[in-house]
Amino acid sequence: MSGELVIFLILAILAISSSVMVIILKRIAHRVLSMAFAFFAVAGLYFLLRAEFIGIVQIMVYVGALSILFVFGMMMTDHKTVSFGPERKFAHKALSLVGVAILLGLMLTGIFSLDLPVNQELYIGTAEQIGIDLYGNYVIAFQGAGILLLAALVGAIVLARKEAD
Repeated sequence: MSGELVIFLILAILAISSSVMVIILKRIAHRVLSMAFAFFAVAGLYFLLRAEFIGIVQIMVYVGALSILFVFGMMMTDHKTVSFGPERKFAHKALSLVGVAILLGLMLTGIFSLDLPVNQELYIGTAEQIGIDLYGNYVIAFQGAGILLLAALVGAIVLARKEAD
């Protein structure tokens, strides 16, 4: 077992367990911390794939900006009165666990039965090349994403203004 595989397994287990902790923890502050750990693990996976630029962007945007955004949202709202519905019965939880275990088994069977060719050629993408691709070949998609985000922002403002009135 190579060192790269060991690091991958550690990061994968950290990402999956942190994601599960986001779902099962009760306190919102613990959920935000678990989410930040999951984002760090995904950034580590990007570094393992030799995509350093995307890994740094993952840390700056998701770990930094989104985690701070959630902390501010947590401080500014009354989250103590929020409930997620009635408590589920044990049979429902057990059936869900069995379903997830079966799905995991099927996914792992499919993954381990794959016969992928080994590609020894490394992709070395620099920030300059990503910028040229983004603003050259994919400029229409980039502009479309910007317009879509602007429409979502305007829609959120309109919805928030209606609730305030």
